[in-house]
Amino acid sequence: MKVTAGVFAHLLFACGFLVFIAMPSNKYTWMQEMEPSISTLPADDGFADRTIFTLLLLIVIVAAQLGIVFTSESKKEKGISIVLVLVAIAAWLLRFWQ
Repeated sequence: MKVTAGVFAHLLFACGFLVFIAMPSNKYTWMQEMEPSISTLPADDGFADRTIFTLLLLIVIVAAQLGIVFTSESKKEKGISIVLVLVAIAAWLLRFWQ
């Protein structure tokens, strides 16, 4: 596989993973940080939009990493890409699946 395509796929993974971490699962989570006595958060109408966006981002990330798996000749690079795919899926499921 060309080095530039591999670097692009890994950079895409890093940026997408940062979006997963930065995007809140509820837009009102900052309220609990400011006032810990708030036990339940208000309803979040935009939750489905964030979930769909991050799911599409997950699909792009997984497709890029699977491209590395299918085109790479190195077993080490294939293994790393498979682990990254599993990490991305697990992070998305833990963060956005309810």
